[in-house]
Amino acid sequence: MNKNIIYTIIALFIWNFFPNGLWAQNQSLTTIQSKIVDELGKPLANVNVYSDNRQTQTGKDGTFTLKVNNDSRITIEADGYQNRVLLVNEIEEETQLEQSSLYYDDEDLVNLPFRSVKKGDVVGAANSLDVNDISSYDNSIWLNGVLSGRTLGMLGSNNIRGLGVSLDIGSLIGTQTGTAMVVVDGMPRDINGVRLSDIESITVLRDVNSAVLYGTAAMNGVVLITTKRGEAYKRTADFSVNYGVAFPRSISKPEYLSSAEYMEYYNQARINDGFVPTYSEEMINNYRNGNKYRYPSIDYYSNEYLKSSRNSVDLNAQFSGGDERLKYLADLAWNSQGSILNFGEGKNARSNNFNVRANIDLKINNWLNTAVDVTGLFYNSKGPRGNFWGNSSTVRPFEFSPLLPISMIDPENKLLQGRKNDVDGKYLIGGNSNYVTHGIADGYAAGINNSVWRTFSFNNRLNVDLGMITKGLSFHTNVSFDYFLQYNQATPKEYSVYEPVWDDNDQIISLKQHGKDSNPGTQNVEGRYFRRRMAFYGLLSYDRTFESLHHVTGSLLGYGATFKDNDGANDDFQGVKSSHIGLQLGYVYARKYMIDFSSAFVNSVKLPKSNKVGFSPSLALAWVISNEDFFNKPDFLDYLKLKVSTGVLKSDIPVGGFFYYDDRYTTSGSYNWYEGGKSRSGVISSWPSNPNLTFATRKEVSAGFQALLFKSLEVEANYFYDIYDGLVVRPSSAYPSFYSNFVPYENFEKDSYKGVEIGINFNKKFGDWSFYAGLNFLYSVSKRLKVNEIYANDYQYRKGYGKDATFGLEALGFFESQEEIDKSPFQTYGVVKPGDLKYKDQNGDNVIDSRDEVFLRNWQAPWSEGLEVRIGYKNFTLSLIGEGQQGAKNFRENSYYWMDGNDKYSVIARDCWTPETKNTAKYPRLSSEANSNNLRRSSFWLYDNSYFNMRRVQLNYNIPMSITAFLLMKDLDVSLDATDLFQIAPNLEERSLRIGAEPYYRTFSVTLKAKF
Repeated sequence: MNKNIIYTIIALFIWNFFPNGLWAQNQSLTTIQSKIVDELGKPLANVNVYSDNRQTQTGKDGTFTLKVNNDSRITIEADGYQNRVLLVNEIEEETQLEQSSLYYDDEDLVNLPFRSVKKGDVVGAANSLDVNDISSYDNSIWLNGVLSGRTLGMLGSNNIRGLGVSLDIGSLIGTQTGTAMVVVDGMPRDINGVRLSDIESITVLRDVNSAVLYGTAAMNGVVLITTKRGEAYKRTADFSVNYGVAFPRSISKPEYLSSAEYMEYYNQARINDGFVPTYSEEMINNYRNGNKYRYPSIDYYSNEYLKSSRNSVDLNAQFSGGDERLKYLADLAWNSQGSILNFGEGKNARSNNFNVRANIDLKINNWLNTAVDVTGLFYNSKGPRGNFWGNSSTVRPFEFSPLLPISMIDPENKLLQGRKNDVDGKYLIGGNSNYVTHGIADGYAAGINNSVWRTFSFNNRLNVDLGMITKGLSFHTNVSFDYFLQYNQATPKEYSVYEPVWDDNDQIISLKQHGKDSNPGTQNVEGRYFRRRMAFYGLLSYDRTFESLHHVTGSLLGYGATFKDNDGANDDFQGVKSSHIGLQLGYVYARKYMIDFSSAFVNSVKLPKSNKVGFSPSLALAWVISNEDFFNKPDFLDYLKLKVSTGVLKSDIPVGGFFYYDDRYTTSGSYNWYEGGKSRSGVISSWPSNPNLTFATRKEVSAGFQALLFKSLEVEANYFYDIYDGLVVRPSSAYPSFYSNFVPYENFEKDSYKGVEIGINFNKKFGDWSFYAGLNFLYSVSKRLKVNEIYANDYQYRKGYGKDATFGLEALGFFESQEEIDKSPFQTYGVVKPGDLKYKDQNGDNVIDSRDEVFLRNWQAPWSEGLEVRIGYKNFTLSLIGEGQQGAKNFRENSYYWMDGNDKYSVIARDCWTPETKNTAKYPRLSSEANSNNLRRSSFWLYDNSYFNMRRVQLNYNIPMSITAFLLMKDLDVSLDATDLFQIAPNLEERSLRIGAEPYYRTFSVTLKAKF
């Protein structure tokens, strides 16, 4: 670990606890005592009492004793009660806490776009996660691993309600966050590399009403993330150390045939094609039993090339505190992860990730304050050059011997004597004219590649209290700048590989050199890529409660953002630009009747002048019927809120490019003139103008309820129906075929999404025991209502099927004989032989082609769920979280299953069709030629992709306060955890296989957390 990081952490620790210098320890301390009681005078136990860096809890009798500085403020916090902040001279013999109303506690804040409200005042479909609470029992390091299975309405970690199939908002606006828009501290941002320890809360904005203030990019919903900030008079220093060991899941490693077995099956493929076998029995036997260097059989997944595990280390230090004028939070973290490779430069390969964050709030005067947030991420990953994992799935095991023992080579060989490179003085690097470089040789001799990422984020907020004009009025601004840079640093080396000639005694009598050994020492910078984003908003806000009954809110917002990257082609001149004006008006009466009108006037740079501005209105209503006097509430019902919302969100995100509304021309052909001495290309139309091109829209209706039963069981359920209308395509189906160059872009296609989301949470304490269970269910399906398509047969039309539908051929099994082939419809995908797949002729024309393709699957799961369970006993807590999806299907279509020609063979080859195994074969015949008939999407290759994954299991032990106090700590926690412990799936092998990439891991780690 970098020593500078350690020195910085120590310096921050000293400054945090001795802000006025070491002489501060000589300041006079006062011992305060009090008894904390509720409004009825009943003592309250386990109440937290803070003063600067000192903390204590009340005992069973409600009393506490604490030494504090004379000028300190004392913060008193208890679940279910309003927090209090008192001066030393305000502490009395008894201190009373006021009980909070249900969902109106100080801890019940929900962050919404550009404002925060109490949970009881939430009108739309928005739910918040308390990350501080999550961190107390979940030691996940990265933010992107937290959402799955834990959040109502989320499908996986980056999709809300299953909306926006194939509309990847994150990719289009540069946040790389999937279909949902992700906002961090008010601005769209990439969360790759954002740590969970930096986060205060996460809110998922699922309906149009909740999300519309973020404009066009909010089309698929928004994940709103708020980072931590320092609290006045609550100085803390948090440290965590995590050590983990990750083991490759054995089922995740592909299994390939050995050299001898490959040759046997390749001979069978030749026979299947009507050719003579390629490999003799003698050769096959040599590769089975002979000298492994002369007759190699490379297993890329053996312990010769892979370790049994890889390790990781994570260190984190976070400091926060301040007073009324200045509050701060500083976070430093280092994460390091080893490699599973077990040879060459891969043995020492390692990635290092340094995170730095500083959030500062400064009160300039009573009506003006500012905030500055700075974040930096510095990532380096050093490892061997080359493509080991890619070779593992493509290079056949007998092609070459990666290493040639020097002991087997004639010592007088001039190439051996003149070599400039070897491996540990024992081996030369093997190869041949077809493999002058390869993944294993690269690991030994090609040098090191250093992948570098740099991320810088900056926020500057200004908050102006305009209470001098009217109470509740304020003005806010935020300016942000983000920059991401990625490149590879490499110092490449050239190397030779040697092709051996063997004698009958298995000795190498001659070598042929391919390539040359060279180390120029020149550092190359390759693969440069950057992303740059600037954004701002200005907000005039009003928030006031009249007579404790009428809560009125209003916001007038101006928002703009621009994103640019070098997309590899360097032809993205425009980037992504968005701007809009937002308006929010809300009213709550007596915490019973609630109404929210949120809207956006959006602007587009992609649309014609007459349609550049669109209006996106939404309305949400809520009724807390359980607060009505006329409602005969049963004893078990504590709270019941009914909600409904509707809205129209206009977006230019589905408009794929710029100037689609304008005439576009291109060149065509070449025409000679001047007696053939000169030529010019012609000009033709690409598409004509469409001055009516406008925004696509998301139109939504959502309704549901929120209830609390038995004071411990929360239930929320919502139904939603969304229509995505005016999706932009060139509707060739609406024009004659000869009109192809004159088909404009139009708002033509339409899709719908509908579903139900249900969340159930049970939380109860029984003496020393505590129990929590959370269940989230989501059912979501899409349907194409209008599609640009023309087909000859009704069954080919995509209309009426899901947006995620895939079409292909319906397989009927294998052809068993040439006679059966002759009697069947003609299949147009190459020569068909016995053992090939037989397809159904859907239209009866006696020909199998694309016109016989039918609906096969939906690739997005209609059903998904999350399960979270926590069981606590005294200082122990056991937590589990799992998530699953059902109803989606996938294809067995990678190179592990689709083998033809000279491909590498997996163990799937053992179950391929032969005349002898035609009654038991699971897969079509092997072929030494290209076989496009079998290797195409059809019902044969489908499998059920349902699963349930136990994502995390963790056991915590909180060290008793008597010990932590002796250690001068506020809190000390030790935990053991396992991630991706097991998965239940009908097709677990297919889901788990990793082809051409690192395997999936099961990780075990131990974490120590200390709070000072």
